[in-house]
Amino acid sequence: MFNVAIKHFSVVALATLIASGSCGNSGKGSPEALAMLEEARNLSETALFDSSIVIIDSLCKSFPAETDIVKEAMHLKALTMEKSFTAQLSEAEQVIADNAPIVQEIGADFTTVKTPDMVEGYRILKSISGKELINRTDIEPRIDDGGNLYIVSLLNGHAVEHNRLRASIKGGEAAETAAIPYDKYQNYRFSDNGVTNEMVTFHYDECADFCRFIAANADADITLSFVGKSTFSMPLSPSLKHAIAKSFKYSTAIRAGLDAEKAKLLLSKKIEIAKRQIERTKPQED
Repeated sequence: MFNVAIKHFSVVALATLIASGSCGNSGKGSPEALAMLEEARNLSETALFDSSIVIIDSLCKSFPAETDIVKEAMHLKALTMEKSFTAQLSEAEQVIADNAPIVQEIGADFTTVKTPDMVEGYRILKSISGKELINRTDIEPRIDDGGNLYIVSLLNGHAVEHNRLRASIKGGEAAETAAIPYDKYQNYRFSDNGVTNEMVTFHYDECADFCRFIAANADADITLSFVGKSTFSMPLSPSLKHAIAKSFKYSTAIRAGLDAEKAKLLLSKKIEIAKRQIERTKPQED
């Protein structure tokens, strides 16, 4: 099951490669074209694939009439793309191998919460599970089915109308979540026996920096602030700092692995296409 980003080849699209089987109609290789072809070949052999493709495309554009050189360049282009995709595939496989043990090890410390009235369950660290997030001021890190960490905040008994959270340490360093507008869904309020409650859900992209900051400063004293029309602050407990740090590590490993698996599927298809193009552009024997 799997944010480490896999490097994607962005200089040219496969469609361009397939469509550009020839760029000219006659002529032998000039010294300039031959020099560019040799430079592109050297770059390809030293794994500078993007740079090699740039030279090949420039050659084809600059010397469209030199058919023999252009055909050789297009074959080199196909070979270079196949090598580039294969290298990226190896990187993706390494990302998966690096993160799978982390997911397996940390995953044992989480439990799944799923009740009949819930559309989707979530995973939460066992050490902070079992205490319903209601009638108390707190935040809770959860992991959704896609491996994404999100934060649910509950502010009990304080009419702050908070729409974001801030974590800060001595010295002025701090990180905030995104601000979530009051919409009675992701940000809503209710009264329980006359006591105000404000509950906000911060999805991964809205709280990643906030959680990363807490994970990086888990050994420091952290102040948690509920920020809105006014501010309510409290110390972040050691157990919650630990839970957020561990949840962030777990989520990061899952997301990295999932991204790598998606990249593997795409790269495998690209390699197949590049190999077919290698055969199409292979020089004809006399």
